[in-house]
Amino acid sequence: MKHLRFALLFIWQLPQMILGLLLSFIFECSTTLDYKFTMVRVCPKFRGGLSLGPIIFVRRYPNTQETWNTVKHEFGHSMQSRYLGPLYLIVIGIPSLLWAAIHTSKMGSYYSFYTEKWADKLGNVTRK
Repeated sequence: MKHLRFALLFIWQLPQMILGLLLSFIFECSTTLDYKFTMVRVCPKFRGGLSLGPIIFVRRYPNTQETWNTVKHEFGHSMQSRYLGPLYLIVIGIPSLLWAAIHTSKMGSYYSFYTEKWADKLGNVTRK
């Protein structure tokens, strides 16, 4: 039953997983950590955080509260991927990337956007 569940989840998140594996090679990620059944890839050449299915990308090793908040936030995006499956890239991924590209401090908190607010809630992130 466990293997069937894994296979179905793999198929459900297939587009994100393919992109995640490609980015692992492109960004030359060195370290992989396990966090709640997700792979956290530490990629010094990567800017910020990104989640594609069960693969989380961060720039720095999570050894401070700030970097752990990034991992927890990206874990929230991983949960969104589990819920939405193939719709994740359309409903969360693309809007989140666009928001990251256009956001300025004049627009308020980066985490007020629906994709980010929901990821914080799912990842159990507390912001000041």
